[in-house]
This record gives sequence, C-alpha cells and structure tokens, in this order.
Amino acid sequence: MDLFAKVYPSYSLIIFDLYKIILCAVSSLAIVSVVVSVMPFQAFGDGFTQENVYASVGNRKMAMFVKINPPILTSQNLQDRYLLLRFFDAETNNPIKNVSFFLNVTKGNQLLMYDLFYTQNGTIELKFQPGGTAGKWKVYGDQEPTGAGWTSPTNQVNVQAPILSEGGLYHFNMELSGFDYPNEIVVPYGTKVKFDSYLSVGDIYNQTINYNSKPYDITLISYYDKITNINFDQTKVQLSWSMPFDWDLTKYKDRRFLIHEELRVPNSFKEFVNNPVFSAIVNGKPLTPEKIVQDSYSFNNTTILHLYVNIADIQQISKIVDPSTKTMDFVVYPSKANITTSTGMFTDFGGWQVKLGWLPRELDANQKETLQLTFFDQLTGQQVTDDVNYNLKILDSKGNRILSQSNLTARGGIDTQSIFLPENGIYHIQASVTSVISNGISDTSRNGVARGNLIIPSVANETIPEFPSVTIPILIGFVSLLVFTRIKK
Repeated sequence: MDLFAKVYPSYSLIIFDLYKIILCAVSSLAIVSVVVSVMPFQAFGDGFTQENVYASVGNRKMAMFVKINPPILTSQNLQDRYLLLRFFDAETNNPIKNVSFFLNVTKGNQLLMYDLFYTQNGTIELKFQPGGTAGKWKVYGDQEPTGAGWTSPTNQVNVQAPILSEGGLYHFNMELSGFDYPNEIVVPYGTKVKFDSYLSVGDIYNQTINYNSKPYDITLISYYDKITNINFDQTKVQLSWSMPFDWDLTKYKDRRFLIHEELRVPNSFKEFVNNPVFSAIVNGKPLTPEKIVQDSYSFNNTTILHLYVNIADIQQISKIVDPSTKTMDFVVYPSKANITTSTGMFTDFGGWQVKLGWLPRELDANQKETLQLTFFDQLTGQQVTDDVNYNLKILDSKGNRILSQSNLTARGGIDTQSIFLPENGIYHIQASVTSVISNGISDTSRNGVARGNLIIPSVANETIPEFPSVTIPILIGFVSLLVFTRIKK
C-alpha cells in the first residue's frame, strides 16, 4: 500500500477505504461459496521471448499471451523494445475486456518498475525506451479515470525504464485489480489473479580463441544471465564459461524454467566441429546427449550447439554443488563417443522434447521403418496430451533432403510415420513444432526445431510398445488423467 500511495497519492486514501469495504463484503459472501473461488491463483512461465500463461477463477480458465519484440533480444541491440500483453479466455479465445493490472518488473533483486495499467479491449503494448534507472521510471500516456491506470487510445503506452536493455532474466508479474466490467476498482468474485512470466534477453559475447596458432572467432549467447570467465583450453580442446546462478532450490519451487546456452563455432575450426558428437558438463555433472543439440544448417559455415538445463538437472546438480557456489559453470568439448541413433531430441526454442521409438528395432537401409514421435513438455517433464502440429525432415550427411513432410499432427502428443532410408550412413532428423492445439485454440508461442541423428544400420534403443489396438485409446485416456495440464487449477 505504501508503494501504491507513492505512485497514486491523490487516490490512495479513497481507494484504500473503498477497497476495504468492498473486500469485506465480498469475503463475507465468499464464505458460503466454493472455497477455491477465493484462493489466489498464479501461473508461471520462464525463459522465452513469448508464451501463454494460464490461471483459473473458479471454473473459468483465463490466459495471458505475453511477447517481447524483437523476438530475440541482445544486449548489443539498443533500439526500443516492446512488451505485448493480451488477456483472453482460454476456452473461447475471446478477449477479456476492461482489464486493470499492476505490472511489477524485477531483474534479480532489483525493482525496475511498479505501476497500474488499463486496457479496454484486453490488449496493450508497452514500448520501453532507453533511459531511467532501477526503481525510477516515466510513463507517457493517458490515465483511466476510475483507477488512474495508464492507457492509450492506440493501445500503446510508452515507458522510459531500464527494462529489456541488458542481458539476463526479467520477471514480469501481472496482478489483475479488475476485469470484465468498466469502472471496477477491485477484482470481481473476490479473487486475485496473478500471471508470472520470465522473459530473457540474450547476452552475447564474441571472442577470438587460438588453436595451433590459428585464430577463430566464436560467439556465446546466454538466454538466462550474463556470461563470465570464458576460457579455451588448447590441450583439451574444450571451452568453458560461467554465469551467475543461485543454487537455493527453494527459489525455484513451483516455477517452470529452462536455461538455454548457445555456442557458435566457425566450421573452419575443424578440430572442434568435425566430430559429430559433443559432450557438456555443468558444475561437474555431464549433460545427457539429447540436451546437447547440434545445428550445422541454420547458418553457413557455422556449427551451433544448444545446451539445455532444466529443473530436474538443477535438482541433481545441487546435490554435488558446494552451497556457497554462486555460478553455473559450463564445459563443452568434442566427444570421442561414437554417434548413435537418437532416442530423444530437444527443440532449440520453445522447451519441447520429442522421444523417438522404432519398429522394427533394427534399422536397415532399403526397408520401411515405423517411427513413433511422442512429444513432451520439457518444463514439466510430462507428455503433451494436446494435439501438436509439426513438420518433419530427414537430411543425409551432405544436407540433401531425403524426406520432407509438412502440416503433420500428433494427436494427443503421439504420431507415427513410415520412414524409408535408401542406403547406409548418417542421417539427420528434424521435427519442427509449429503449434499446439489446446481446447481448439492454436498456441504458436513456443515454436522450435528438434534435431537428432539416425544411423543406418543400427539398433535403436527405443522401440514402439506393441499394445493390442483396443487397449491404446484406453491407455491414452488413463494417461491423460495423470499428466499435468497446461492450465493450472
């Protein structure tokens, strides 16, 4: 209330008294209502540049689409940045109108801004201009007459603040103070609705390293926090770096997030990139192979490595990390292990995992293989039960297309495809997630490309379970009751 009074001194006493009166009345009625309808609801998301986050009010499913633009922000790019917010009904996709909400923006332990905004049609775009300091900001726009929330006839409000201006993770907390009805100061139904989103600005670091007296320009991008302590060990042909990280697991309770590091190495550095397999270590613990995604096709003459660390990894690593450690430490190097057929792939963006199963288990050239793709949410570790739209490609070792199929759908997160590979060798498989359909609404906020390898001939580690056809829908129905739904209740 003290902060609110500082921001809105002329309204603070009136609103505070009115809020107490209405809240008492609503609370009295709520005692005889369903208990869940008066509990605070909160939804989380993390580590992306756009996403949908969800919350519930009784039986009503609410959602907020949040997006920052440009879609990939870097600390080297200082033009204006935009935050788009759209509040809508998760089951009908209809906009939620007359939304008043407090926006609290923090980075680490720093408060960057806290202010009240209003959108009549459910959509508002904040334009963040360079300038200001932490805790001091300026808003340029109109103020809605009832609650004095910042608004604009064009749905765009300008804010001068140090937000999205440097690399790192930004926490956007939106708490609704009213919705549906105009001129409302408190939330209808006595329910507080909160949305939490963690959006990342990539921190880019360019460095020249030397190997055998030859210079090579590499690029490191951290989508979570700033990069420090970059070092290249010529004797081991390995690159290491660090970023700030708090290993106190209590701070990540009930929070979905994904740490994403990206390394770009020129193909001219053959001693590093010519090996088809890489290994990575995070604070002494090796990453599993599927969390090291290699991309040799997106940029000419460049190999890209994506490293992913999710909450399950952090829980495991925390068991061996000294409690006083304040960094997450990465080591990457070419591996001597033989390349194998992938059983799981992670998307470069979006936080999806695709598990691969084969029938028959022995993969050979010149015969049809049945490939099953099962989609998982990397943030929760649970199988996706919504429909997933995706594209599928298989390339040979030279990058030529062997198979290309678009507009495929994995019903309930599972799909099978018939694969024919003409000859022995190494192939690259790509599954591009284009959207996820939930309650008939297409969510394109977490698109990404998963990449893996197929070796012919080989023996797959994963096979397709052979269930009688009559039991499959029963099993899927049973599993759907157990998995974590994307709408938090």
